[in-house]
Amino acid sequence: MMKSSTVRLCCAICVLLIPAFLFSPLLPSTAHAEDDWLFAPYLRADLGYSIMVDDKAEFDDPIERDSIEMTSHKGSRYQIGAGLKLTDYLRTDITVSHGSRLSAADDYRDADGIPNKTGNKLNSGAFETSNWTTMMNVYVDPLSFAGIDLGAFSPYVQGGVGLARNKTEKMFFVNDNDSYTIGDTHNDLAWQIGAGVGYAISDNWMLDMSYRFIDMGEARGGDKFINSAGTVTSVEPARFDLRAHEFMVGLQYQF
Repeated sequence: MMKSSTVRLCCAICVLLIPAFLFSPLLPSTAHAEDDWLFAPYLRADLGYSIMVDDKAEFDDPIERDSIEMTSHKGSRYQIGAGLKLTDYLRTDITVSHGSRLSAADDYRDADGIPNKTGNKLNSGAFETSNWTTMMNVYVDPLSFAGIDLGAFSPYVQGGVGLARNKTEKMFFVNDNDSYTIGDTHNDLAWQIGAGVGYAISDNWMLDMSYRFIDMGEARGGDKFINSAGTVTSVEPARFDLRAHEFMVGLQYQF
């Protein structure tokens, strides 16, 4: 798992460095830059839809090693944030977002590979996941930078890094007298990269539409299995990645 965390950290650093690397040779001189800085604050609110990337979780239950197919559920994203428009082509903000019902356990297989045997059928919403993400983002409008005026439209590329808090619910076994594995909450590194377009409705209001790929790090099941008699058994926590394609639409108010 240390290797996985290191890879995520490297990806997150690259997300922030790529725009700087691409555009740094073209940045204006210090003398000219003083006239370009805007430092205009803005607020934002967004709604989105998440299409999760399926993943598999493996763990040891009280009897043998099992696997769970984690599949897309009904995902939604709610986001608010505040930022600064630094120049006509560069801005940055900090966002806080919540994703609900992102994914859930769908197919449970024992080590023999047989799915959903009588004792293993899962209740609807087993290991259902939700996510809170706090992220710092950078946006670059390459056309504006190049001096191309599209009027009210402003296309951009984006990248960001932050912290994710991922929560899983209990995983109930329908045909096993309501035995279940507890859920868990896990904090991890998050990063995102994507593109979008803004449309200036007025001098202060901007309509924003975007796509992003977001990696919310790892989610985990709990380490306790409880049967119908109340007996508690320690198990290896199920672990799986939370990654999604997200489509967002929102409004920005620039002061």
